[in-house]
Amino acid sequence: MKIFLLEPDTNLQNEIDTCLNQCRLKIDVKKTQNEHDIFDEVLSLEDYSLFILNLKNPADTKILDFIRTNANLAPVLLVLESTLSPQMFHTLSSFSYNDIIIKKFSVEEIVYRIYKLCHIWNDNIFYWANGICFDFRKRVFIFNDKHIVLGKKEALLLKCLFLKSHGVTTCEEIISFVYQNEIVSQERVRALVKQLRDKLPYDLIRTFHGQGYQIVNFSMI
Repeated sequence: MKIFLLEPDTNLQNEIDTCLNQCRLKIDVKKTQNEHDIFDEVLSLEDYSLFILNLKNPADTKILDFIRTNANLAPVLLVLESTLSPQMFHTLSSFSYNDIIIKKFSVEEIVYRIYKLCHIWNDNIFYWANGICFDFRKRVFIFNDKHIVLGKKEALLLKCLFLKSHGVTTCEEIISFVYQNEIVSQERVRALVKQLRDKLPYDLIRTFHGQGYQIVNFSMI
């Protein structure tokens, strides 16, 4: 898997690269500080699974248009400096960036965004945002140094929701994953969801009546 990373801060580039490859199998990260370098990738553009762009002028869609024109539909994560004017956010909302992250963020948070955009996960640790993550192996939800211990089925449910965070997880999928296809009622699933909700610091599980459940993007809270 290849990622194109355009970021002027070389220290941040290296931290992202290191964190990615500590959490998962080898990911090839093409690191550059020069916006023009992406145009040299025209012949290999389709090899990239994700583009992470910190642009001098994020309202200039030249690079985004270049990526799309050359038939690469891979997600694009836009990195914004904290000094950006609030008016710019309204402009950017109409562009086809798949996600936006604002500095200063933790390395773990951008790794979470990368995993989510590429539909990959570390099998045991799921990053939500700065200071917030879920360690499935230890069955612990970490929120700003507060460790919330989960029961076995609560942890399985949260992992199940994370694994399908890009879509709605149905009751049938939860029964298969959490209960190993044991015959259980939807009322029992709803009771488990409520039990997990009561333990978490925010209501991070959204209900879609008649469909199932989904993890809420932390930026929406």
